[in-house]
Amino acid sequence: MWYSKLNNKRLWKIFSEISAIPRESGNEEGIREYLLSWAKENNIEASTDEKGNVYMSKPGTKGLEDLPPVALQAHVDMVCVKTEKSNHDFSKDGIRIKTDGTYVFADGTSLGADDGIGVAIILDILSDPKAEHGPVEGIFTVEEETGLGGAYAIVADKVKARRLINIDSEEEGILYIGCAGGIDIDASIKLKYEKATGTALSVKVSGLLGGHSGGEIHKGRANAIKVLARYLDRLPSFQIASISGGTRRNVIPFCAEAVITVPDKESALSQAKTLQEELADEYRITDPGITLTVTETEKPEIAIKAKKSQKIASLLFCSPHGVKGMSAEIPGIVETSDNLAIVSVENDKILVVYTVRSNIDSRKMELMSEILSLTAAFGFKAKVTGSYPSWAPDTKSKLAKEVCAAYKSINGKKPQVTAIHAGLECGIINSIIPGMESVSLGPNLWNVHSVNEKADVASSERTAEFVKKMLPMLK
Repeated sequence: MWYSKLNNKRLWKIFSEISAIPRESGNEEGIREYLLSWAKENNIEASTDEKGNVYMSKPGTKGLEDLPPVALQAHVDMVCVKTEKSNHDFSKDGIRIKTDGTYVFADGTSLGADDGIGVAIILDILSDPKAEHGPVEGIFTVEEETGLGGAYAIVADKVKARRLINIDSEEEGILYIGCAGGIDIDASIKLKYEKATGTALSVKVSGLLGGHSGGEIHKGRANAIKVLARYLDRLPSFQIASISGGTRRNVIPFCAEAVITVPDKESALSQAKTLQEELADEYRITDPGITLTVTETEKPEIAIKAKKSQKIASLLFCSPHGVKGMSAEIPGIVETSDNLAIVSVENDKILVVYTVRSNIDSRKMELMSEILSLTAAFGFKAKVTGSYPSWAPDTKSKLAKEVCAAYKSINGKKPQVTAIHAGLECGIINSIIPGMESVSLGPNLWNVHSVNEKADVASSERTAEFVKKMLPMLK
C-alpha cells in the first residue's frame, strides 16, 4: 500500500479508505455508510440524522469515565477539482493517492485532506486500544464545502458534550477561536446572439495555483477570470461565443477560457503576447506557471452580441477580488475579502458568482452591497444565495486555555491563538447547542481546494498524537 512506509499506519489506512469513496458535497451517502459500518465493526455507538450527519459516542476509559465529554468534529465532504488532462469522475472514482514520504498528494485531482484528514484523525483515536480519554464523541458533518449545510442541521439532542474540538484547520501549532462569516452572490444576464464575424480565437488562462478562497486569499495569487477579463479589456471590439472560468465558490479560479471573434486577429495576438509578458513578471513569485494562450480556432456560426459581450467582459474586469481589508483587532488576519469565483453560461444566461467573507458582519454587508450595485450598473440581476455567521473570538474561553496548556505540556511551546478568515462550522454548532465552547486545529495542509493540495505526513501524525494525548488532560 502507498502508506506502508509511514509511521502511523492506522491513521493512513483510514485516510486511504475514506479517499476511496466518492464524497463530493451532496454525494456523501457512501462515506456515511462507511462511517456507520466502521462504527459497528469497532463496537462504537453511532447514529445519523435527516441531513446525513453521523454521530459517534464512546465511553471514557478506565479511571476517566467521569470526565466531562468532549466532541471531536470534522466534515466528510471535499472540494473536487482536477487537471484539464484528468479523466477522473468524482461521482464514482476514488482519489488516487501518492506519497514521497514527506507529503501525501493526489494524482491529477484535489486530495480531500480538507477534511478527510480530520475524519481520519478522529477514527484513529476512537479505534486506538491504547488511547486514554474521558467520554468522547465524533461529529461528522456533510455539505460543509457548499454552504455548511450539515452544521446547520445538527441535532442538539444527539450531542452530550459542551466542548468541541474542530479538526478542520490547515496550520499546525495554531489554535483558532474565531472565523469569518460569509455570503454568496449570483449575478446573471440574459444573452442575445448574432452572426459571428471576423476571426475566431480560443483564449485560455492556465497554470495558476488557485487555492482556498478563505485561507489563501491573502497570498496574492492570480484569478484566472480576472486575467481573462484583463485581456478582453484590451480589445477594442469582440464577440464572445463561449466563456467559462472557476470551479467552486470557495476556490480561487485557476483556469478560465473563452472563444471570441475579433475583426483584427494580428492586433489581438499581439495584445496576448504583451499581456503574457506582463503576467509572467507580475506573478513570477505567486503563480510562476501562469500562461495566457490565444490561438486561432474554428469560427462558430453565432456569438453573443458585441455590446452584450463588452458588458460581460467589463463587469468581470471591474469586479473586486482579493483582500478588501485587514483586521485591526488581530494583526496579520484578513478581515474582509471576496472571491470572483465562477463565470459560466447556463441556458440563455451568463452566471457570475461571488463569495464575500468578513469577520465583521457590517463590513460583509457593505461589500455585498458594493457588488450588488456594480452588477446592477452593468445590467445584471443579482441575488444572495447563501450566508453564514462569523464566529466571534472568546479570549476568555476555558476550553481554549486548557487546550493551550495541553499543547505546551506535550510540545514544549505555546500554540498561536488567533482567528481565521476561512469559514468554520464552530460558530454554527455553538449557536445550535447551548453552552458549547469550540476551538479549531489541524495539521499542515497546502493548497487545499486545488490540484496541488498536499498533506504534511509528519504534521498529520503529530496532530493525531497531540489530540490523543490531550483528551485525558481536559478536565
